[in-house]
Amino acid sequence: MSDRRQRRAVSAGFTAALLVAGGLVVGPAGAASAQTTAADSCAVSGAELRWGVKESFRNYISGSIANGEWTTENGASYETPAFSWPNGAGAVAPELDSGSVKFTGDVHFTGHGGLMKLDIRDPELVFTGSESAQLVLGMGSTDTDEAELTYERVVAGKVDLAGYDAGEGSTLSIPSAQVRLTAEGAAALNGDYGDYVAGAEVDPLSLTMTVSGCDLASSTATQPPAAEAETAAPEAPEATTPAPEQPVPWIPIIIGGVALIAIGVTSGMLIADRRKNAAPDQKAEGPEGPTD
Repeated sequence: MSDRRQRRAVSAGFTAALLVAGGLVVGPAGAASAQTTAADSCAVSGAELRWGVKESFRNYISGSIANGEWTTENGASYETPAFSWPNGAGAVAPELDSGSVKFTGDVHFTGHGGLMKLDIRDPELVFTGSESAQLVLGMGSTDTDEAELTYERVVAGKVDLAGYDAGEGSTLSIPSAQVRLTAEGAAALNGDYGDYVAGAEVDPLSLTMTVSGCDLASSTATQPPAAEAETAAPEAPEATTPAPEQPVPWIPIIIGGVALIAIGVTSGMLIADRRKNAAPDQKAEGPEGPTD
């Protein structure tokens, strides 16, 4: 082998050794990154979801119009005023800005002698932000006796998680989270005759959850208050400045009073004088008239 070839072989071997060494260095770094990600994930070891769907809908089903009922199976149950799914599992981020918890269990609504049917299956809470989530349901409905239920996974509602309490980091409590229907959720509840619309508020949901592998962070926000009519505060009357007191014009008043008195006295004297002058003339004439 020539000197040139020997130098090329040594150079290639040295380069290969560097690549191998680099691979040994990169490998553990990648593994460490994966371990960090896994360490940041919270494994859900237990969870329960409670949700009543909508109280007015339950009243309609059980009332004299639909004359229907609901039944539960596969792990779901009902205790007034909510259905319960106690078997949640999944994984979430410590800030609840990602991950999901899925539950199993079916709720079957029937009414109008079996013509109307609505089934809700296997709810899932998908976290989309630190204080928001989606309620995903398997839903099927029909309003005719001949049609068969077909199920579809639907993002049925948007959930406001503001104000949740993570306790000491391993437990989560959301006692009453606001839920509003999506367009898909409204269509699934409507069937052929309903009047639900996107954005309509349905029953709030509650979630209790226990996790391991991380510490959850509590929410610092608060649930939006119920809409109330604002009453405008009465306006305070404007302060008015009293007009300055004007001095009483005593001199013109005195002069005017004296003038009135003088006029009255003068008038009285003239009337008295006329009466005196008229009296002798009447006496001179007498009862039979003037004499010749």
